[in-house]
Amino acid sequence: MEAFIYGCHRMFVYLTILFNLYVKCGYVPSDFCKAVIIPLVKNKNGNLADVNNYRAIAISNAISKLLEHVLMGHIDSVNEADEY
Repeated sequence: MEAFIYGCHRMFVYLTILFNLYVKCGYVPSDFCKAVIIPLVKNKNGNLADVNNYRAIAISNAISKLLEHVLMGHIDSVNEADEY
């Protein structure tokens, strides 16, 4: 992610072209949909064998997070529940 934060302006141009092609063609590579799911314990003093004592977090790659962030800025919803 640091490469995207501190990258040069040329990299942003290439990312813009890439993301525009994804939107125009309606295609996203399957690697963008892959994530590592890590279970986190909710209550360390609780029963660690109980499945309900865990919550899952998904860790995806940095470029897919950028694409999601860009798309989120362009998606509008009429349902107020979507804001939450």
